[in-house]
Amino acid sequence: MDSARRSDHYFSAPFRAKPVSTLALGALVVAGGAYALAKLNAMAGVGVGYMTKVACSEIFLAGRDPQVVIDAEFNDISPVLDRARLEIDAERKSVSGSVLGFGRSRAVYRNGYGCTLARGGEPEPLPALEPGADKPLADARAGTPAMRDDVDYAAIEAAIDAAFADARAATRALLVVKDGAVVAERYADGFSAGTPLLSWSMAKSVTATMLGAAVHEGLLDIAAPAPVGEWANDKARAAIVWNNLLQMQSGLQFSEVYEDPGSDVSKMLFLARDAGAVAAKKKLIREPGTYWDYSSGTTNLIQRTLRGTLEAKGAAYHAFARDRIFGPIGAASFVLEPDASGTFIGSSFVYATARDWAKLGFLYLNDGMADGVRILPEGWSRYVATPASASDGFYGAQFWLNRPGRNGREKYIPGVPDDAYLMAGHEGQYVLIIPDKRLVVVRAGMTRGTEPMPIVAPTFAAIYDAVR
Repeated sequence: MDSARRSDHYFSAPFRAKPVSTLALGALVVAGGAYALAKLNAMAGVGVGYMTKVACSEIFLAGRDPQVVIDAEFNDISPVLDRARLEIDAERKSVSGSVLGFGRSRAVYRNGYGCTLARGGEPEPLPALEPGADKPLADARAGTPAMRDDVDYAAIEAAIDAAFADARAATRALLVVKDGAVVAERYADGFSAGTPLLSWSMAKSVTATMLGAAVHEGLLDIAAPAPVGEWANDKARAAIVWNNLLQMQSGLQFSEVYEDPGSDVSKMLFLARDAGAVAAKKKLIREPGTYWDYSSGTTNLIQRTLRGTLEAKGAAYHAFARDRIFGPIGAASFVLEPDASGTFIGSSFVYATARDWAKLGFLYLNDGMADGVRILPEGWSRYVATPASASDGFYGAQFWLNRPGRNGREKYIPGVPDDAYLMAGHEGQYVLIIPDKRLVVVRAGMTRGTEPMPIVAPTFAAIYDAVR
């Protein structure tokens, strides 16, 4: 399909535009001149960049119907953005867009790498990257010969029924895996066991896994300073260690305000050519290790610095996750999407099927072992699930924790043990890891306009109760 499409939707949460009339925009540009024009173009570029990037990935990587993607993925329109347009080029596998001529953006698909926004010129050429072999999960669903005595299948099905019936939740996938075997699985219309699902911030846990594999191979030490080039002549920032970055306690300034198109996170994800450089250039505002501050910029700085570290030691950065992690666990569908400089956007853009997300969860349940081979250092699972000192117990190392906190703060998932931990992403993407029952639950959805976890938590608790 090679066509121009008018979108009836534009900003999808977290990016929400304030209503402004076209005449008001014109008056703003006239009054502010070139500065206002540049500001408007940048703000529009965030929204159009978001739209073209997501549409490109959902169409060409996830394989979803283009019209369904346009109709289902983008809402919260503002009057100005009614005129946003997308051009979907099936032959070149790209999506371009603009709104009233502003914010022109283009995302391009490349095999093995998904979609990349072409910022600052064409994306850097990357080495060919083919997926490894898949290793199927065992099947212990109801009605199969391997169905289990320690699973209440009717209770799990009731929990899944309720989740899919809740319109607020907009659940797209639920997968329950016990001891490495699928015991329940369901997908919304348009999705299946073969559909790669967007991570959003679950990608941060993938980044932590890459760091763990590098530590296991002796390529870096998380207690050592992170070798960021911009910090070479800055003693204070040069003292930031890998562990500070992993635990979101770097002390670097960074604005993680999704509602603001001018925030650091918005510009980093949808305007920057080199995502990791955004945090690398930020000033130090607190002593490292003393203050917890959620920062997608920190995670992309980790990826950028990991790339430099691996390449300096002769390791193939782009094939590293495939060869050291996804290949050994048999998770062939994983795709890490890079920025235009060629570095993976490790904060936000990873795709994999629900079953392959579960395999990654089981790598952690098995303390970094897969088929008798060690992939991650002994104790790495315990490390990522250990609370960062300033986090009030709810965050480890690129993983969220299910622990209660000070002053009566409740844990995220009542009814599930305190030692559970999870990969978590925007709009309710979760991989929940529950050690005491060797259980992994994968949930994908589009839970918008509200905090997803209070809606999803009862489903997790009901599934936990249904497994002995």
